[in-house]
Amino acid sequence: MRYFFHIVDRYGLSPDGTGCEFADQNAAILHARRIADELAKAGEFCRFSVVFVAPTAVPAASSSRDQSAAAPSP
Repeated sequence: MRYFFHIVDRYGLSPDGTGCEFADQNAAILHARRIADELAKAGEFCRFSVVFVAPTAVPAASSSRDQSAAAPSP
């Protein structure tokens, strides 16, 4: 099954549009933990990152860093 690893941080959502094939959910969660460990190595820059594992990709019309940066401020 294909799983997608979306990263959310203080700047917004970084959707995974490609995903990876894994035998089961446990293998996908293990991979997400590896991603989180790598993000933690970046220190303060990625301190508040969260990795979401999903069986589907984020639709193109949903929020992403690019769209949130272009949004007008009140």
